Amino acid sequence: MGRPVKDPLDRRTAKLPPVRLKDAELAALTSQAAAHGLSLTEYVRQRALGGRMTAPRATADDRLLSEVNRIGVNLNQIARSLNAGQGYDPHHLNHVLARLMAAIDTIVRPP
Repeated sequence: MGRPVKDPLDRRTAKLPPVRLKDAELAALTSQAAAHGLSLTEYVRQRALGGRMTAPRATADDRLLSEVNRIGVNLNQIARSLNAGQGYDPHHLNHVLARLMAAIDTIVRPP
C-alpha cells in the first residue's frame, strides 16, 4: 500500500527565493539545527514561521532523571516497609538519602 495522498493545503509546494549567507552564518545555522535535532531546512522553516525552539534535553539529564527515579523507588520501598510495620535497615535509609543528596547537589551545581 502506498503513501496516502496529502490534502492540497498540506502540501509544501511554495518556495522561498534563494537566500545568500556568509559562511559563518550558514555554519551557525547548521550547528543550531543540529543542536535541536532538526534538519537545516526544518530548523529554518520553524524559525521563519515563529515556531518555538527548545533545545533537546542533554544525555546527562536523562541519566540524572533515571538516578532520581531509582532513588524514589528505594524510598518508596522503605516507606512501604515502615507502613506495613516491618523493620528496616537504618544503614540502607542513610545510603538512599546520601544518594538523593548527591543527585540534588548535581542538579544544583552541574559538573
